[in-house]
Amino acid sequence: MHLVERDHPDTVRRYLSAEEAVAVRRFCGEGQEVRPEDVRLVEAVLEEMHDGRHVRLWLECDCVGAGASRPRLTARVREEGPRHFVRMHQYGEHRCALALFRQTPESENVGLDDDPARPGQHHPLRPVSDALDYLDNLHEGAARPGGSNGSNGAFGQRGRRLPRLGRILHTLLEDADFARLHVDALQEKSRSWERFEAYAAGQALSPELTLSQILYLKPWIPLNEKMREIDALAWPEMKARSALLLFVADEIRAGGAIKKTSMGECVVRPEKGIRAGGRDQRLTQPPYWVLTVVDRDRDGNARFREAFAQHAHSFARPVPLDSQYERITLKLLFRLMEWVKKHGVGVTLSKPLFDREVRQIDKPSLWCRPDFELTFRSAGAVGVAPRLHRLVIETMGADDPDYLARKSRTHEIMKRRGILIEHQVADDDAQQERDDAFFRRVAAKVLHLAGVPQAKPD
Repeated sequence: MHLVERDHPDTVRRYLSAEEAVAVRRFCGEGQEVRPEDVRLVEAVLEEMHDGRHVRLWLECDCVGAGASRPRLTARVREEGPRHFVRMHQYGEHRCALALFRQTPESENVGLDDDPARPGQHHPLRPVSDALDYLDNLHEGAARPGGSNGSNGAFGQRGRRLPRLGRILHTLLEDADFARLHVDALQEKSRSWERFEAYAAGQALSPELTLSQILYLKPWIPLNEKMREIDALAWPEMKARSALLLFVADEIRAGGAIKKTSMGECVVRPEKGIRAGGRDQRLTQPPYWVLTVVDRDRDGNARFREAFAQHAHSFARPVPLDSQYERITLKLLFRLMEWVKKHGVGVTLSKPLFDREVRQIDKPSLWCRPDFELTFRSAGAVGVAPRLHRLVIETMGADDPDYLARKSRTHEIMKRRGILIEHQVADDDAQQERDDAFFRRVAAKVLHLAGVPQAKPD
């Protein structure tokens, strides 16, 4: 194994030692037993490959002979999480222990995230680590709603299971940057499908197949036409042929996701129904992100098999959400971001779709998933780097004692990530007053931390 320069892949930076190569294969090879010293060696290699902001080096594997295209791994960092390896399928597949690849040797089994005895110590909900896993394993997709890898999904907020298709949708939205928005992006006119097309074109599932060839964004394309395209593609071994349809639906009714076009309503009605993410299980508060599996049934007929729907804030700004109440909070946060920008503070908003890590000294990390996070920097003195600040925003939409007790436990963990501010939302005549108080409080906190003289919000 050797490290090559990302910008000049023919240039070898250095060869891994025998101990390093063995450690990488044990760490990322499915079924391999990891030793304590492997973790240290792997972390050092990853740090050499990725400096925390940019990928500098790729890891090329020597399991394929010279003269042929050799498989490679790159390094990735999600948010402030740990560095990890990612397969680069466009360079071919491994013929060593890495042929059965895992991103981490940790167990894939997950526990409830609201265990009162162990708050924050659940197995974290994480993105799908490999785009190839968006496809079902051969002979499995039609039989099991969980799809590939023998897992039905992972637990989402409040212990509800997030279906595998929901985890794929969340991964797509996070990787394509729909769950993160800088204030300057509020004025952008880029359409959501254009951003997805650009993102998908760069994601390889094999040397011959990219995500853009299986992920499509136009629900009016005939099913038979799409499946004929899929049938004509070079396909990864042991994977079932299918496509993924992703769009923002105008509404969901009678088991169908509806997209309104100039030619009328386009209806996507999956055979196995539409499952919902977040708190809106009745799917009555559009718009929605909808991800649908398109394949053939046992008789060879093209179909919409199953779908997963998640709140979107709006068509213009389709940030994924968990509830209508969060939509109220987000509308205020957008207005706040524009207001503080006038005072020289550029805020970035994140909607965490996966668990965020809270590190502890000499103790295992804790995990939480806030409703929103706002990050910005203070105006540093000359020669002093600006300090990064984080506000954690929680939408509080109920007064049930069990709900409040559960939130209290997770809020103690969130306070270790940043300053926690709650937004109380209810269906009553006092909401405008609560909204105004929330806006003033967050605006004042942002300006204070950024070192801007206080000004009265409009």
